Amino acid sequence: MKDYKMTEHISIFSTLSLLLIFAFCAATARAQKPAAAPSPTLAERNAEVAEKVRRVRAFLEREKLSGVLLGHVRNFAWLTGGGDSHIVLGSPAGAASLLVLADGRKFLISPNNESLRLMNEEVAGLGFELREYKWFEDKLAVDRKMQIVRELAGSAVASDLPYADLRVVEKEIAALRVPLMESEMRRLRWLGQETTEVVADVARKVSPGISERQMEALTADALMRRGLRPTVLLMGADERIRQYRHATPSDAKLKRYAMINVCAERWGLTIAVTRFVHFGPLPKELAERAAAVARVDATYLAHTVAGATADEILQAAARAYEKEGYPGEWEKHHQGGAIGYMERDWVTFPGFAETVHINQAFAWNPTITGTKSEDTVLVTEKGLEVLTISKDWPAIVVEVNGKKWKRPAILVRPAESSGTQKSRPVPKSR
Repeated sequence: MKDYKMTEHISIFSTLSLLLIFAFCAATARAQKPAAAPSPTLAERNAEVAEKVRRVRAFLEREKLSGVLLGHVRNFAWLTGGGDSHIVLGSPAGAASLLVLADGRKFLISPNNESLRLMNEEVAGLGFELREYKWFEDKLAVDRKMQIVRELAGSAVASDLPYADLRVVEKEIAALRVPLMESEMRRLRWLGQETTEVVADVARKVSPGISERQMEALTADALMRRGLRPTVLLMGADERIRQYRHATPSDAKLKRYAMINVCAERWGLTIAVTRFVHFGPLPKELAERAAAVARVDATYLAHTVAGATADEILQAAARAYEKEGYPGEWEKHHQGGAIGYMERDWVTFPGFAETVHINQAFAWNPTITGTKSEDTVLVTEKGLEVLTISKDWPAIVVEVNGKKWKRPAILVRPAESSGTQKSRPVPKSR
């Protein structure tokens, strides 16, 4: 009888726990209902395709090429105004390739098992002609895909991905993606706001006792509920933040200090943002480091102006590190750079002569051991625009070159927030 009652109590407890989990998930889903996504209209997409084909044709003329094959998922998205060719999330190669010729003609070169969806859903109305091969024919000794490319473009063909004996022009194509068009910037602004809201919301919901993998799951779920695809999910807790600049999620459980660092993508465009939360008063050393890295970050932003070189910006930041009492700290981790259709289109390094352009996005990520500052910003004719502003988030105000910059501070939550996890159950990681 005693055993029966105990079993009954356990069953009731389990049922209540499940109900709490379902209630929490439902509440989360309602709270994270996305704002209307500014998906491009067909007219906008055609305008983008026309401009981008113009850029590609100018490149082909300069390089004396007859055509270029674009198989990278991000270049597919770029050229089509947001089309999606991905199958394997971690692969840069999409399900099919685009071929642009020097005369302006454009083709979808696709295996037969992918062509119908791509023509119906990703490039419909954009003027691409289909050239199809059977799904296995690019694997044969006589590569049918390459035959099609040669038939259309001849021998002077390049590719953005390694393929057969074609010249690889990945960097050259990346340069064509700048500057962003107005319709692209509108999408990037929406993406920045949605991504930042997710990160800030997770920072306000996590509690001591949650694992880094559970933080990862919460963040990925919240992003995907808004129609965003996470491409970077770095979750750090306590000593792992101090030990590793890139803390990939582990089973370590949060005690006092958490980092949530993401990159999220939609329409091929990418946003990067990092936020920190601390339970209980900030230790003096951590507060000082957070303020110092905010000042370094503000230095990066102040020097990100049209015409400046990547090296000049890095040198200014290196001087800021030294001024803050952390000389050489920049050598311990990459400092970020341009962002757009990749998590970083390029990363700055000493002597790098790449320049900043109007209507180009950047994500700098200076670090001082245990701290970091990262937002995505857009260089416009009116100045620098921060795309990842967190509403009601604590800030550190920094003045650089006569201008004040608001940099995200560490969110401080009460130490007793550890009790909130009981009312916000999270499924255990496996």
